[in-house]
Amino acid sequence: MLLAVAIAIVGLLAAAVDWSLAGDGRRVGVERRLASDKLSLGAWNRVELHLDNPTPRSQAVTLREQPPAGFELDHPVLFTCRLDATSSQTVAYHVRPPQRGDAHFGHLYVRADGPLGLVRRTFRQHATGQPVRVYPNLRELQRYDLLVRRGLEAQAVGRPVRVAGASTEFERVRDYLPDDEFRHINWKATARRGQPLVNQYEAERSQNLVLLLDAGRSMAALADPPVEDEDAPAAALTKLDRALNTALLLAHVASQRGDRVALLAYADDIRAFVPPQRGRRALLSTVQALYNLSPEPVEPDHGRAFDFLAQRNLRRSLVVLFTDLTDRESSSVLAAHVLRAARQHMVVCVTLADPNLRRPAEQRPTDGRGLYEKMVARQLLDERAGVLASLAARGVLTVDADAESLNPRLIAAYLELKLRGRV
Repeated sequence: MLLAVAIAIVGLLAAAVDWSLAGDGRRVGVERRLASDKLSLGAWNRVELHLDNPTPRSQAVTLREQPPAGFELDHPVLFTCRLDATSSQTVAYHVRPPQRGDAHFGHLYVRADGPLGLVRRTFRQHATGQPVRVYPNLRELQRYDLLVRRGLEAQAVGRPVRVAGASTEFERVRDYLPDDEFRHINWKATARRGQPLVNQYEAERSQNLVLLLDAGRSMAALADPPVEDEDAPAAALTKLDRALNTALLLAHVASQRGDRVALLAYADDIRAFVPPQRGRRALLSTVQALYNLSPEPVEPDHGRAFDFLAQRNLRRSLVVLFTDLTDRESSSVLAAHVLRAARQHMVVCVTLADPNLRRPAEQRPTDGRGLYEKMVARQLLDERAGVLASLAARGVLTVDADAESLNPRLIAAYLELKLRGRV
């Protein structure tokens, strides 16, 4: 009996000592480190957790993270670590946001084991909650810059052309060609080299680029089906998501060419407006205005958007409208407003092909239901093609593409317009 009491007392004393020593776990510092407080939609974003053990003994700890709700994780966020005395360690994981807007990381919790392994204590790290913003995927901008550095951009649209009557800006000196004008010969360089050299000029065509974004109900539809690919987005992006990504890339390209970039987003009312701006400031303002723009479950008021644009009294601009064509009636209303705006501006109407229509329209039906779906899909696609053809016939440039080819097709169209001086 006395032996049992003695063992119990020793056990309690050991547990008390272990409990006290496990309290050193509260001294373990944890810091969440993000490459930026701006995460990219649909992309893997790295999150690092830095642990620091200032105590003179090693500690076995378990770290529990609280990522924003709904974020996809590349592995569980429960980390078991052995921290040596006065040492540091970094663990990492990746998150993939499912939508744009504001999000919030929760607190970090450290669970420390006592050195005797009898008890465990859990401590919440103070001030470890962290707000973040999820932006459209900006990696396409970096990819485009890489293509430019490699000289691949020009291959999509051909070599630069001169525009009669346009002002010019000196670009470089090059060898004389038979069709060059004599007034462009650089006589000093010709004398030094002993062969004819000419000045090459680049046409200055600075203009306003207006990004017009429809955020109505039809833009909430999926732009592409989900795919089982580790490097693909966690879920299929909406048409508005795809339009925003492309709009940001176009703003980036235009700002590099000296154009002033403006933004107008609307649904049944004006949701955001950024007046024309140049350079990096234009891109930053566009990103800030678009990061939390969501499609509204309402019919878009195209007339209000174009009236608002007309009231800004902008000079002739390149207006790129990102929208969707649904039924014949709403499409005809949109077409009327687009054609009215085309009297003053160069208008490009950008639409995303709907995979939910394309698939049944292309499949071979096996039953009556399948035949009905194919006929309806074909009818909707024919109506869509009719509206686009009507716009094109009246001078409106149209770009109708699937999600994967939208970026290169629109950028190529923009560069072609710039090179030919059509705006």
